[in-house]
Amino acid sequence: MDKDELKAEKSAKKLAEKAKKDEAKEKKAALKAEEKEKKAEEKAAIEAKKAEEKERKAAEKEAKRAESLEGKPTKKKKSGKDDKVIVKNESKGKVKFGWIWAVLTWLALVGCSIYFYYVFQTFEMFPGKWRIYLMLALGAIALFTALLVFIPKVMSTGKILTGVLNVMLCCALIFASWYLPSVRTKIEILFEKVPTEGELEINFYVLTDVYKKANNIGQEETKTEEGSEGETVTEETTGEGETTSETTEEPAANIADYKDKTFIVQKTMDRDNQDYALLVLKRELMVDEVKLLEVESLWEAADALKSGQGDVLVMNSTYIPILEDVTGYEDFSKDVKIAYTVKKKLVVSTDPGAYDMTTQPFSILIAGNDSWDEVYTTGRTDVDMVATVNPTTKQVSFVSFPRDSYMPNPAVANMNDKLTHMGIYGIQNTVDALANYTDVSIGYYVVINFNSLVAIVNAIGGVDVDNPYAFTCDSIDTWRGDIPAGVVHMDGAMALAYVRERHDLQNGDFDRIMHQTLVIKAMLNKMTTPAVITQIDSLLTAMQGLFKTNVSLESIYALCQMQLDDMAVWNIVTYSLSGSTGSNTCAAMGTKTKLSVVYLEENQVEFATSVMNQIINGEIVTQQEMPS
Repeated sequence: MDKDELKAEKSAKKLAEKAKKDEAKEKKAALKAEEKEKKAEEKAAIEAKKAEEKERKAAEKEAKRAESLEGKPTKKKKSGKDDKVIVKNESKGKVKFGWIWAVLTWLALVGCSIYFYYVFQTFEMFPGKWRIYLMLALGAIALFTALLVFIPKVMSTGKILTGVLNVMLCCALIFASWYLPSVRTKIEILFEKVPTEGELEINFYVLTDVYKKANNIGQEETKTEEGSEGETVTEETTGEGETTSETTEEPAANIADYKDKTFIVQKTMDRDNQDYALLVLKRELMVDEVKLLEVESLWEAADALKSGQGDVLVMNSTYIPILEDVTGYEDFSKDVKIAYTVKKKLVVSTDPGAYDMTTQPFSILIAGNDSWDEVYTTGRTDVDMVATVNPTTKQVSFVSFPRDSYMPNPAVANMNDKLTHMGIYGIQNTVDALANYTDVSIGYYVVINFNSLVAIVNAIGGVDVDNPYAFTCDSIDTWRGDIPAGVVHMDGAMALAYVRERHDLQNGDFDRIMHQTLVIKAMLNKMTTPAVITQIDSLLTAMQGLFKTNVSLESIYALCQMQLDDMAVWNIVTYSLSGSTGSNTCAAMGTKTKLSVVYLEENQVEFATSVMNQIINGEIVTQQEMPS
C-alpha cells in the first residue's frame, strides 16, 4: 500500500471516529433534553393540580358564604380562573360598602347625640348632674360604635351590623328629641296661665213654660201635659174625636220681655253681687229702675218665684246646688231657665315670684269641687285639705277639714258659715278662711273635680290605698262593690267612689274625709317615685283642663328638678279633724234657716295647727304621733 492510500485510510478512520463521537454526543444531548422536558412537564402538572385545588377551595368557601347570607344551600362547583377574579373583586366591593355604610351612620349618630343633648340641657326640669350623666352616656355610646366602625379586624358583615345599630340609636335619639319638647309644651299649657281672677255668674232665672202651665201661673187653665225637660206637649182634638200630641221645644227666655216684671232679690244675703247684676241689667235694658221684691232667705226667694209672686229671680249660680240639697227643692234647676247672665270677676292670689318653694316651707289648699265638668275657682268644695310642705326636711302634712266645718266667713263680715260655702265667693275666700282659722299662712291653692281624680289616678297606673276597715260601696253610681281591709289597688273609678262614699262608713262623713286623705297620700307616694317618669306624658295629658292652681310654671320646674336631683323619699303625715254635729244658721244662706254643721273640737284644731307649724319650723313629725 502506497503512502497516499495509507494516508487516506487513516483519514477515513479519523472521520469515522469523529462521526461516532458526534453521534454519541448528540444522543447524550437528546437524552438530556428529553429528561429536562419530562421534568418540566411533571412540574407543570403539579402546579396545575395545586391551582386547581386552590380554585376548588375558593369556590367552596364562596359557596359557604353565600349559604350563610341567603340561608339557602348552594351547589358546589368548580370555578375557573376568571370566576376566581370576579369573586375577589366582589368581596373587595362588599368590604368597601360595609365600611362606608358604617362610617356614614356613625356620623349621623354623633349628630343626633349632639342635638339631643342640646334639647335635654334646655329643659329646666332636669338637674345639672343629669346633664353630666347624659354627656358621659352619649360619649360612651359614640366611642363604642366608633371602635366597631374603624377597627380593621371587623369583617364586612360586622360593619353592616354596626351601621344597623347606629341607625337604631339614631331613631331612639330622634324620638327623644321630639318627645321632650312635647312634654314641655304640655307642662307649659298646664301651668303657664296662672289665674289672677275667678269668675262668678249671677243669673236671672224665670219659670219654664212647662212649670207655669202645670201650676197655672200667669195664664188661663189649658189642657197640657208636662213633656220632657225643656219641652211642652200640647193636645189637640181631630175631627174624628182623636187626640194628637205635638211636642215643641221650650223657647229660650229673653230678658227684654221681663223689664216691666218683678225681680226677686234677697235683702242681705249676697246682696252686693245681686246689686251688681241688676246694675249691669239696667244698662242693658236702658232703664233707670226695675221693680224689686225683697225677701229674707234663699228659700223664700225660690218660693216667691215658683208661686208667681215675682217673675225673675236674681241669684248667684253657686247657690243652686245648695238650694237643691234641701228637701222640696231637689228639682229647682229643672223648673227654671236662665233669661240673662252677668259675669263678675273675682280676684285670686298669685304665686309670689320671689318665693323659693325648693328651700322655704309653704302651705297649699287642696280643694275638690263637687262637679264633673269644668273646674271652677268658685263654687262649693267637698274636699278641703291643707298640705304643709318643708322641702328641706322632706316632710309633708295633710290636714283635712270636714266640708261642714263651722267657722267665720271672710266674705260675709266673718259671720259663721259652713266651710263648703266659702267657695261660693271664690277659692281665695276659702284660702283666707282656713288661714285665719288656723293662723297658718296659706299661699297657694289647687282646685280639682271628680273627673280630675279619675283621670290622674288612671294615668299613674292606679294607687295602693291602705284601707283601715272593710265596707260596701253601694251609693255611688260610678262604681259599686266591696272594698276589703288592707292594701287595695284602685283605679280611677274605684278611688272616686272610695272618697265619695259615706253612707256605709262607721263614722259617716268623718271617715270619708279620712279616705280622701289616704287617696291623696297614695297619689303623692306614687308620683314621687322614679317610675312616674315613664308615665309623665299620659299624666300630663290626663290633667289637661282638670285643675286650676296659682303655682307658677317656674316653681313647678324647680320642684321637679329638686325631686329628680335627690329622689328623696318624703315623710308624709295625715290628720283629719272631727267634731260634733248640729244645726245652725249660715252666713251664705241667711240667718233664718238652720243647716247641718260640724263644730270642730278646739283641741283638735290646736293640734292640727301645731303639726303644721312643726313642719314649717323643720321639726320631725311622725304618723305615730297622730291621734287615731
